[in-house]
Amino acid sequence: MSLAFVIVVATATAGSSPAAPGRHPLGKDLALRIDPADRCPVCAMPVIEHTKFAAAIQLVDGTTYYFCATGCMIKSWLHPEIFLGREKRALARPVVQEYLTGRPMDARDVVWVAGSDVIGPMGPYLTPLAEAHLETFRNRHGGKRTFRLADMDDDLWESITGKKAVPAR
Repeated sequence: MSLAFVIVVATATAGSSPAAPGRHPLGKDLALRIDPADRCPVCAMPVIEHTKFAAAIQLVDGTTYYFCATGCMIKSWLHPEIFLGREKRALARPVVQEYLTGRPMDARDVVWVAGSDVIGPMGPYLTPLAEAHLETFRNRHGGKRTFRLADMDDDLWESITGKKAVPAR
């Protein structure tokens, strides 16, 4: 593999070129309508291969981006200009699937658990839960930290994941 190839791949992953939106918008009930061609804008994984962990961001104009997992969605919610090629004001709604029921929910309305034994496609999973399911989940899967999406910033991301939210340039 040449150095030029590595640089091109890293640059594309960092969001230098606009990410492709999903082929279908969210359903009226917030259901994710993932197409086999949809790729995660952050890591380029085929989203259809990870439907249990998939998440989405809907833009004000209805355009929808689908993600392989909640971590990629959160990074894009924090930095849409980098991962989606969009301004923050274009974002309307982050959507996740509540872990225990699979019900689609606005990601701002769930409690998030980090540090449980749940592993997603990108490694340790940031788990979205309805508040009523938090105790049940923690009894089954543990969890070191809870947070709300409104609390998430680059410092919290790094303290939870041990990684930077934004790739080095």
